[in-house]
Amino acid sequence: MRLLILLCAFLSSLTHAGTRAVYEQAADPARLVFEIADNGDFRAGAPGGRQYRLVLSGEAFQVAELDGRPVVARLGDIEEVLRANANGVGRGIMRSLTALAAATPQRLVHKGPIEINGWHGEVYNIRGAQWEFDRYGAYRDPEGAPYYVLSRDPALRQVGPALTALTAGDLAFGRHLLADSAIRTLLDTLERLAARGTLVESSENGLQLVQAEQVRIGPARLALPAQPMSLAALSTLVREGRNPFLAITAQ
Repeated sequence: MRLLILLCAFLSSLTHAGTRAVYEQAADPARLVFEIADNGDFRAGAPGGRQYRLVLSGEAFQVAELDGRPVVARLGDIEEVLRANANGVGRGIMRSLTALAAATPQRLVHKGPIEINGWHGEVYNIRGAQWEFDRYGAYRDPEGAPYYVLSRDPALRQVGPALTALTAGDLAFGRHLLADSAIRTLLDTLERLAARGTLVESSENGLQLVQAEQVRIGPARLALPAQPMSLAALSTLVREGRNPFLAITAQ
């Protein structure tokens, strides 16, 4: 009987196991923290920030603060409301510019191995992505083609999918401004990178993984602090200019 009790206690502790990963970057917020449960549910945001992402059973929620209290919205609802309230002229200009960018052929090029903060990885460039576009035409990014360092370290097995989901989810805040071809290019790039491992460093925003450890994720960290608001309530906030929800990587 004692052996059975110990075994149950051990299995119970495993259900709460997870990963805590910390990325630092040059952009705001300077630090992104992921708390990932063993089943893939995760929370991501800046430490002490007023906004974070929750992905639970594959559904994405945004948590923010409004009038001193937490508010929650489904990511899909945020995207729908932003699209419905977008300025038509500005949207058209942005879609045209992003279509030009997406029309530039892009190729993933393997550059060789490297070690970042103890994780062995491989460096990849995206040739063609160094071209930027605005209303005045095309210009070459002075920093050149972006690079990404990807690691297949098994200790990072939970981190990669969470970062990919967070990045893809942030499209909800700007998808209405992007050409369909640009969206396909972005998602295809994410998929190709994810297939090669977990991102441990990128030239974009100076992103770098600085910590990843196995920890217990308390249930409260992955619980919705309030019921998701309705589409009508969210629409009212956006029309009033009081939308509290922002992309995690652009706060």
